[in-house]
Amino acid sequence: MKKFILTITSIILFSCNNFKKVDINKEKVVKKELRPFFDSDEIDHYYLDISEDIFFKLIRKETKTQKETELINIYTHTFPDRIPKEDFEKILLNHNYKKSNLLIKDEKDIQSVFSEKDSLKNDACACIAEYRDVFVFKKNAKTVGIAKICFKNARFQIIGTKINTEGFGLINELDKLESIVRKEEKLSSLEP
Repeated sequence: MKKFILTITSIILFSCNNFKKVDINKEKVVKKELRPFFDSDEIDHYYLDISEDIFFKLIRKETKTQKETELINIYTHTFPDRIPKEDFEKILLNHNYKKSNLLIKDEKDIQSVFSEKDSLKNDACACIAEYRDVFVFKKNAKTVGIAKICFKNARFQIIGTKINTEGFGLINELDKLESIVRKEEKLSSLEP
């Protein structure tokens, strides 16, 4: 009888030890460090404040200048489709995109949003993109990545990363990103 009790006690003790190891392993998976999309030391944000009326008038124009066509490609299409050899920031400024003043804390928060995800985005939007916001990621003053964001329609274009960006674009991430770069708009909407 003593052997039987000793055997059962041993089994219980060993199974409890194994159970604790499983919990520790699960905890490590949850705390997994997610890699940022870009190895950057600086992030610049640009914003284009243009009314839909003005933009749609531009789209409907029968003959467009080269500059107007370039703006349409930046604002709604996938231009650029790779890191441009010329200074993309000069192109943005030439089309009246305004550079924001980001704090170091803001840059760190933005970097955390632009990182590898465990979940996949499962919704899609068929609306036309309005890329009003452009993030330029730099390393040693050289552009290493570009992210164009349409907060209105939850659309994005990310170039310059080798990391899978499929999980990017969840609504809570886009809301967080928008609250970082639109602090003034969020505050003014709260005022009476």
